[in-house]
Amino acid sequence: MVFRLIFRELKSSPKFSLIFILNLAIGLIGLVAIQSFKSSFSDELNSRSKTILGGDLSISSRLDVDISKVSDVIKVEDLTRSIRLFSMAGYSEQSRLASIRVIEDKYPFYGNIVLEDGSFLEFKNDHEAYIYPELKRQLNISLGDELIVGETTFKVAGFVIDDGAQSFQMGGIAPRVYITFKGLERAELIKEGSTYSNKYLFKVKEKITKEKLKAISLAINDSSARIVTPEKSSQQVSRILNYINDFLGLVSLSGLFLASMAMMYLFRSFLYKRRKEIAIFQFLGLKKSTVFFVLIGQLFVLSLISSLIAISFGPVILPLIIKLFNEQLGYNLQLTYTFASILIPLIVGILSPMLIGVALILPYLNIDFKFLFSFDDEGEGQGSRWYIYLPWIIFFYIISIVIGHSVIIGSIFASFLFLSLGLLFLIGNFILKRLRGLSQRGSLSRKLAWGFLTRYRVSSLFIIASLMISTTMITLIPTLRNVLLTELEGPLRGDGPALFLFDIQPEQVEDLNSFFVANEESEVLVMAPMIRSRLSKIKGERIQSSVEESMTREQERAIRMRNRGVNLSYREGLDISETLTAGRLTEGVYDLEKSEFAEITLEHRYASRLGVDIGDTLEFEIFGIPLATKIVGLREVKWTSFRPNFFIQFQKGVLEDAPKTFVSAVKVNKGSVGDISQKLFEKFPNVSVVDITRAIDRVTNIMESMVLILTSMTLLVFIVGLLVLYSLISHQLIIRLKDLNLLKILGLNDRMILKVVLLETSIIALSSSIIGSLLCVILGAIVSKVAFKSSFVFSLPIAIMPIIGVSFISLVITYLATRSMLKRNAAEVFGEVN
Repeated sequence: MVFRLIFRELKSSPKFSLIFILNLAIGLIGLVAIQSFKSSFSDELNSRSKTILGGDLSISSRLDVDISKVSDVIKVEDLTRSIRLFSMAGYSEQSRLASIRVIEDKYPFYGNIVLEDGSFLEFKNDHEAYIYPELKRQLNISLGDELIVGETTFKVAGFVIDDGAQSFQMGGIAPRVYITFKGLERAELIKEGSTYSNKYLFKVKEKITKEKLKAISLAINDSSARIVTPEKSSQQVSRILNYINDFLGLVSLSGLFLASMAMMYLFRSFLYKRRKEIAIFQFLGLKKSTVFFVLIGQLFVLSLISSLIAISFGPVILPLIIKLFNEQLGYNLQLTYTFASILIPLIVGILSPMLIGVALILPYLNIDFKFLFSFDDEGEGQGSRWYIYLPWIIFFYIISIVIGHSVIIGSIFASFLFLSLGLLFLIGNFILKRLRGLSQRGSLSRKLAWGFLTRYRVSSLFIIASLMISTTMITLIPTLRNVLLTELEGPLRGDGPALFLFDIQPEQVEDLNSFFVANEESEVLVMAPMIRSRLSKIKGERIQSSVEESMTREQERAIRMRNRGVNLSYREGLDISETLTAGRLTEGVYDLEKSEFAEITLEHRYASRLGVDIGDTLEFEIFGIPLATKIVGLREVKWTSFRPNFFIQFQKGVLEDAPKTFVSAVKVNKGSVGDISQKLFEKFPNVSVVDITRAIDRVTNIMESMVLILTSMTLLVFIVGLLVLYSLISHQLIIRLKDLNLLKILGLNDRMILKVVLLETSIIALSSSIIGSLLCVILGAIVSKVAFKSSFVFSLPIAIMPIIGVSFISLVITYLATRSMLKRNAAEVFGEVN
């Protein structure tokens, strides 16, 4: 009987069913597309995971690692080693920073390093170098030319176009140059204190399980070493793309949120129209539970159909997204679908409406039978109490965190939506009640417009909410882009550095200072010592952690922060890019006989990720020597100043005699950067120089590509909002059909009625878009401060353009919907049985 009643009720409400299915399906399409895209990207990485890594297992570290015990844990078939470091590469009268990759003949075990002519990289002698085409363009160097690296030259033997992971990377700060180990010796790039990374690549004879990985970690006993499998390597390569995916997922969730609002309004209106039928069912003896299952069953059927329609549209939307990613970021993704990419949107698409439906249905199960004898058929029904919506609120909050992979970002996103919606309905309902008096003032069209607006408060607030969220989301992406660009380009507009130098040997410091003093167009801003070490203990406990244990981005970042090698430094006082946030600076000179712990200060976010505070102890290993320290202060660092800064600063008397290199930031007059860089290369070939202007240009170009992708998805959400708006306006006009036709009978022509409806829409659209832009400013400021740790930058054009656009489009939609309604004959409308 329940099933028969479900389908009978649906059959009797075709318009409601169609509008409901359309709204929810459109709201789900974005989520379906993003989940499918994630699956396509993940499948592509998994299929190439061994090629990306180059082996079955890799162990890498900035320090020397004892890998001899790995064969005791797992059966090793073969082993190869590579080294990565940065150095300047020069040709003719030009030089550029290059990422030097030192490899052996059998590297890699899987895949090949492909050259421009289609052949594979193979060294014929130790005087050859293979380079990226990017370096070819920068130096205008050709095949067979001599490339200067360190203290020697290499013959350019080929140009690398694919080295396994290259097609999946966002690009580093420098193009690669491949040389041999004997070539490295000839170049004399590695000296005492030089910064470089060792990577050991293994080919093994058995499957590598989590237990084996833990055993390997315990065997080498080095928390700073990174142990990577092919699967993990593909995850690391995709880390930046995952951040885009997460944000895209949240943007698509806002589309679902808009659709849920429309669904809430439509189903609420449906229940309100059916309230007498619901009362009759119970009056005739039907149990409340049966009535509930009939109503929730209708919602289930409609939600299932909507979800299936959205999933079926995945093959239409997804190829467009993949094409955009491939074009903008140089990828070569292929379209694939997985069970998870279909299941997640299906679960969300069904559970979200069902949880809302329960909250909407429950109040109607307690209708007094006296209601059956009431002739009151006007007004809007009593809404559910807010706490009945808690299950849906909790569900959406969890989904936001899961899809965003971040407790912070997911919480900000969900909290923003719920708080803004709650405040809108609470304050908006109060204001609309107070504005009832406007329906008695002004011209006839103004009276009628304010009358409709204040009488149908709930439907008006739903439309305002839909436009408000759409405006906020469409404004947020360009707002955040403006914040990040301003933050990145800030130092270049002021007295910030133009060049960043590293791998400076101690004996070169004095000569470098003299070099810049002699060049009046440059000035050394900072010259800071850097000592390599690893963090071995936190609060007396040895570090043993795996990134595989993490669930969110924050946990993953914290674990990586604990495990990686750390660079230490020391200086008196604070740099201009630092401020003391808690505690004090280090004092005096360290004396081992008088003090058990050396004093240090930490960057405050780094301390938070380590889980430590003032008074806690850390132990470092510096070239095998343990050093106990105590935290005395926390600092805040403005990293986008591009000045040499460190997470950890020591007091005097601790690190002065340790092997070290120096890093420096140099201010250079505009137009002299290239000339100064070339002179540095000629006089100090081992010193690596980063042209900050070029680095910022690279980051800006990548960010612009990301912004285009994010904006495209945000436009999809905006389209969802407009379609939701069209559905709400159409449904609202259906409810008002008798009112509008009654006005026609009383003598108002179609033009006057159209003017009334457009005036009402103008008030709604203008107020909602203004509120949406203001909320975007608030949300942008919060995200800038909490997520990006940047200062918020307000842009008036970015805030105004969506207000104009949203208002105009809303008026167009209303005009089209109203014209369609007004074509119906008044006698026909009043002759229908409602």
